[in-house]
Amino acid sequence: MERSTIIGFILTLIIALIFSAGYIIFVASKNPTPARPSVPQTTPSTTANIPKRPPVTPQTIQPRTPPLKVEGTTFQPALTEPDALIKMTREIAGGGSAQPGGTLDITITLEKEGAKTIRALGIQELLPAGWAFDTVVEGTRPDLVPPPGRTPLLEFAWFNIPAFPTSFAYRVRVPNDFKDVVEIQGQTLYRADAGELRTDVIKSPVVPSGGQSPTSTPSTDQAPSGKSEEMQPDAPSTAENPPSSPPPKPLAVKKEEEKITLMQIITPEKYTPNSPLEVKTTINFSGQKPVTALALVVNLPSQIQFEQIIDGPAPPIAPKKGDTGTLNFVWPSIPPFPFTITYQVTAQNGATDEKSIAGQVIFHTDGPQQQSERVITKISPENKQN
Repeated sequence: MERSTIIGFILTLIIALIFSAGYIIFVASKNPTPARPSVPQTTPSTTANIPKRPPVTPQTIQPRTPPLKVEGTTFQPALTEPDALIKMTREIAGGGSAQPGGTLDITITLEKEGAKTIRALGIQELLPAGWAFDTVVEGTRPDLVPPPGRTPLLEFAWFNIPAFPTSFAYRVRVPNDFKDVVEIQGQTLYRADAGELRTDVIKSPVVPSGGQSPTSTPSTDQAPSGKSEEMQPDAPSTAENPPSSPPPKPLAVKKEEEKITLMQIITPEKYTPNSPLEVKTTINFSGQKPVTALALVVNLPSQIQFEQIIDGPAPPIAPKKGDTGTLNFVWPSIPPFPFTITYQVTAQNGATDEKSIAGQVIFHTDGPQQQSERVITKISPENKQN
């Protein structure tokens, strides 16, 4: 009996729990729990306690002004290749003379040889101290030009490579105190399909123009008022103007030609690579007016380089050892004529063909620039068969 009693008690307890759970569920369905009142969420403002600032006026950004003075550069020796060879020439307006305080136009011409395409092109020009760039005046204007007033280094560049040959002219301002011979130097830098290439350094002397030499006298070369070059007879004699002697016969006045002569001798006549050659140049002048500016311009062929001056009146402006291309010898103080200057050159390794060394003198008296005839001397390699 005890076992059945326990089982009955357990069943009764289970039934009671079931009914209690059902009752709780029934009550809950009749009285649902009221929803929690919604409280609006407010985000605290991070600027509530920050005082307002006055409105800021936008500032205009001024463009950066490029510097007007750029230090000069040291030009490097020429570096070329046959399939992409550029030659640079420079022409100075007025025959190489400039008026102090005025302007001077300079024309640059570039020529190309070879089949390779030029992909980058620029020019560096070094002006004398006190000279300044003004503007490009004509020709194929580079895409990049210096600002007006730039001195002494000028840089020009093309982003779109022009067709060759190409040229452009730029203008520079000449200082008021320009009185001595100066030199403009420049070089073209370019690329084809490899590294940087360079032309020879081109040097151009410039001399002052205008004014008379301090020792010059009034010219007797001009005839008065368009009359002939014969001297005019004296005024007729009167009581107020008695003749002191019989009037002389009219004499013809010959205009004496101002002329520079140049003689160039090269020894030995045949060259050997890395062996020196002596170039002896004699300069003479005929004319009554004094020479006020003098320069010897020598054009060396490829693979020939300058070494040194070995004899004669060495000018203050002269080539440096290793220079190639155009050499300028400039004498601000003129040596007595005639004089001879001897300098030394050498042929580089690999030189095998006939070459020519050309020389010319430019000079001034009290008028425009003049020049001598161009003298060309040919030299052949030692092993060349005649």
